[in-house]
Amino acid sequence: MINHSIFGLNSSFYYFGLEHLIINMCQYIKEGIERKEKICVYTDLKLYKKLLKCVDTKNNCVEYVDMTQVINEYPKLKVNNIRREVLKYIDKINKEGYVGVRFIIQVDYAIYNTSQNNFLNFNRNILNIILEMSASCMCIYNFEDYLKNKRFINEKVIKESYKIHNYRLYNRKLVSVK
Repeated sequence: MINHSIFGLNSSFYYFGLEHLIINMCQYIKEGIERKEKICVYTDLKLYKKLLKCVDTKNNCVEYVDMTQVINEYPKLKVNNIRREVLKYIDKINKEGYVGVRFIIQVDYAIYNTSQNNFLNFNRNILNIILEMSASCMCIYNFEDYLKNKRFINEKVIKESYKIHNYRLYNRKLVSVK
């Protein structure tokens, strides 16, 4: 799928339907596991369990991470404080044998648990948070919600996503959008 390091990338994936999401995320997660990366997933628990079944992992290389508090408190915490916490986490997982971390954030779930403004505020700074770290972030957008309901993924969220993310997962490859 990806022939180079993804560390430092804030990428996006736009999915239409659960099956489309599962197929692509399972491959993305498996690749991270093969590269000895820790996978931290912030999705609804049903989706998280489906992803775990798909990757069929017996160890702890994929874990659920609740980012609700970080997203909600981002304005108070600021980039440098969050960077410090991520660096501590990377040091911890390096000692466990991992080379870095892939964060996966389900955007509609994040907005549901926080707010659109809080999430967008946080998302605008993900790149600054993971800059020069052994970390990457993949935000996954429910394009079906955007086309049919606009309940969580609306025009503002989509437009922001196009501005923010420097790579997109397309046809099983991370493609630069610059």
